[in-house]
Amino acid sequence: MRCPRCGATGVDAQGLCLRCGLRIGAPPPVQRNPLLIPGIAFAVVAVLMIAAVIVYAATSGDGSDDTVAAPTAAPVTTAGTPETTVGPSVGPSPSDSTSPGASPSPSGDPCIVGVWLEERHDEDLTTPDGTVVTVHGGGTFQRYSYDGVAFFDYDNGLRLAGTKGSSRYEFLFTGFISYTYRVENGEIIYSNPRAQGTELLYNDNGHVYTRNLSARNLPPRKLNCGNVAMNLTSAGLNIDLKRTSARQ
Repeated sequence: MRCPRCGATGVDAQGLCLRCGLRIGAPPPVQRNPLLIPGIAFAVVAVLMIAAVIVYAATSGDGSDDTVAAPTAAPVTTAGTPETTVGPSVGPSPSDSTSPGASPSPSGDPCIVGVWLEERHDEDLTTPDGTVVTVHGGGTFQRYSYDGVAFFDYDNGLRLAGTKGSSRYEFLFTGFISYTYRVENGEIIYSNPRAQGTELLYNDNGHVYTRNLSARNLPPRKLNCGNVAMNLTSAGLNIDLKRTSARQ
């Protein structure tokens, strides 16, 4: 093609005159790679597939339910309801030691804890000459503390009287005896006796002796304890008691 400006005939790939640079005609069409568009589409699809696989793996895991439940707010109760009562009650109630839900004391049984009055006391006692006499009486206060201390208070005097053949005997105990105790297999086991007081014996002939109260060791006593009454037994002994106080 001849340039209308300079008359030259040569043009470059852009359609410009090789001599003066005048555009003489449209540049020849650029040939595109026939694989360009399919390649781009394939790359996009591949990226989307990879992303989908990653998301699936992250959310499915091993098939277990890893969903974490959202925390729920604690129920709100109004003031004055039982749910809002806080702290222990002031002082134990009289039924604390005998209620089914009472926790065991260190001594082994919550029922026994409290103050008990002997209403009937039957026991075989031995006189200085070896005579065994079955005597009867009552009136001793037996106090059992929560921490395992038993205290026998003879108060104004425990009188135990009985007869052997034609002879009458009467024992009089004053003061107190204390023990440590525990309950095992339905029996009270006493230990560490301490005594303070006097012991007197009378018979038909009058006064026999007066001596210091003996801190005698007691054999285990079988325990039958209820809300208001208790029974203690061992060889040659039977004591019926009633509760006068729930706890010490």
